[in-house]
Amino acid sequence: LSSEKLTTQIVEDGINLMTSDLRKVNIPAMLVEKKPNFVGLRFIGNYSVVTGQLTGAEEPSYETLEILEEAVTPDNSMEALFQDFPRAVRVDRYFMQQDLKNPDNFACYVADPVGYEEARKEIERTGMGLLNEDEWEYCCGSGTRRLFKWGNQLHRSLIQDEANSPLWKENMFGLEIANAEFGPELIEGRPYTKGAWLEENFKAPVLNLLPLSSYYSVNLPLLVDPNGHLAAGYYCARRAIRIEM
Repeated sequence: LSSEKLTTQIVEDGINLMTSDLRKVNIPAMLVEKKPNFVGLRFIGNYSVVTGQLTGAEEPSYETLEILEEAVTPDNSMEALFQDFPRAVRVDRYFMQQDLKNPDNFACYVADPVGYEEARKEIERTGMGLLNEDEWEYCCGSGTRRLFKWGNQLHRSLIQDEANSPLWKENMFGLEIANAEFGPELIEGRPYTKGAWLEENFKAPVLNLLPLSSYYSVNLPLLVDPNGHLAAGYYCARRAIRIEM
C-alpha cells in the first residue's frame, strides 16, 4: 500500500482487510477491568523524577536507580530544558510508563516473561478471564458502526493536542481501551490480540490509526522467544468476569 498511488479505493480496501466482519452477537453482562496490565513485566515501584527515589514493591539497588534516572532525565544541554519526559521508555530489562495525571512519576517494571497460556491461566486462577473478540469490540466501541471509539473523523487534535486527544482518554464505558499507550491486548482464542502499537506504515493516516479501531483484526502470530515466552512488555491483558443473568 505504501508504494502505490493513494486512492480512496486503496484506503477502503485496506480498512476492509484489517477489520473484522460485520456481525450480530449476544454480549453477556460483564465486569471489566478499566485498564490493562502489561504482560511479562513485574512491577517494582514508582519512580519520582523530583526526588530520584523508587518507592513501592521492593528496595532498589543503586544500579537500578542509576538506570532509571538516566532513562527519563534529560541531559544538561540547553535543548533539554524544553524537552518533555517520555511517555514510556525501555532500558535493558526495565520498562517505565509515565503517570499522565502526575507526569513527574513513572510506574517501573522489570522483565519477567511468561507464555500466552501461562498468562491466561494466571488470570483464570483469580476467578476471571480474558475477553473474546466479540466482547472486546463491544467494550471498545459499544457495538456502534463507527470505525473508532470517538467516531469516523480524523482531526489534527488527535496528534497535536495530547491533553484532549481521545487517543489517551477513557471511552464511553470509562475503559482505557485501544489507547495509544498500551499496544496489542491479549484476548481469548484467535486472533489472540486486539489492537496494536501505532506505526507509520502507510501514506493514509486512517490506516496508520487502524490499530486503535474498535474493529481492527489482524491475525498475526504472537511474538515469542525460543522458550515460548511472550515478548516482555509488548502485550497487555485485561481481566473480566461474565455475569449470568
